[in-house]
Amino acid sequence: MSLLIVSLLACGNFRRNERPDTPLVVGVDSISPEYATTLGGQVDILGGPFDDSARVFVDEMEAEVISVERNTIRVSLPELDLGWADVRVEVEDGEGSLDEALRIYQDGTGLAGTMGALEWYELQGNFWTEESQDFGSAWWGMIQPQDTHYWSLFGVQDNNCISNPQFPQLQVIATGADEVVVESEQSSVTLVAADDEIFDASLRSQDYVEWADYAVPSLAGAELPEFGIERLAATPGAFDLYTPDFSGGKPPSLSQDELLFEWGEVDADRVIIQVERRAQDDIEDIQETVVCVVDNDGSFEIPADVWGASWQSDEWLYLYVGAVREDGGIIPLNNSESRVAGIYWLLGAASTDL
Repeated sequence: MSLLIVSLLACGNFRRNERPDTPLVVGVDSISPEYATTLGGQVDILGGPFDDSARVFVDEMEAEVISVERNTIRVSLPELDLGWADVRVEVEDGEGSLDEALRIYQDGTGLAGTMGALEWYELQGNFWTEESQDFGSAWWGMIQPQDTHYWSLFGVQDNNCISNPQFPQLQVIATGADEVVVESEQSSVTLVAADDEIFDASLRSQDYVEWADYAVPSLAGAELPEFGIERLAATPGAFDLYTPDFSGGKPPSLSQDELLFEWGEVDADRVIIQVERRAQDDIEDIQETVVCVVDNDGSFEIPADVWGASWQSDEWLYLYVGAVREDGGIIPLNNSESRVAGIYWLLGAASTDL
């Protein structure tokens, strides 16, 4: 009888002290950043508790663990498919996961991921109306990555001209943002989104800073995770236009077969020359536009045969010479390049000379 009691007591003690083998709950709270590209990248997994036994799986593909702290794991991601990806963390005694934790974008390395321009127009000559003054504009938008530059939007090869260029359609990415702030060290300007997801604004003299770098500190919208662009664009500065000579109080007369442009030294990737033929009796009526994309070597003459129609004696010419600087950074969302152009335009007017 005593043996039986001892045996039962022993069993009771065993059950009372037993701890079930329950797995450890590991928190996977968030991912920073919340996006990556199809080629992978580095992200931090926040949560815990983590330890050196941690393994990380993204859509069931194992990621390389770079470092582990109690509440943070840094990993190098494998190549991934477009869309949303789940993240799971395993440690020796448990695991945790977060569904649709990462948005995967098509990698755009070496391609343009945003297009636009920060532009300033300086009037040449003293023949403008009293109301006329220097002015500026800015526009930009996120695009599906493609191999293009600002000057290629005109559809003309370098050191050549085209009449009435037709601008290509860019596949703009919806951001869901109403506005974006673009700033340099000396200036800040707010661009407003239009229905086509292109942001734009007019610039005042204090908004356009010569030889400056512009950034987007933060872009937040319903369609995209929040991110910033450290270097959106870089602007050139003023330069001299020698020919045509717009000095004085009267516009010069220019000939169709002697349309030579000569300009001074300026740090620019390309120079764009644009000439608009306008009717004298209706200055808003642009009858033809010729655009030339040329090397920044100081001179260029527009071929007479590029014009679709011969000049008439009763026309005005608006002439633009723009120094274009394309010096942006990397878009962290998809590793594409910011090819927003900084442009300093010199704008003069002339009459036709037959």
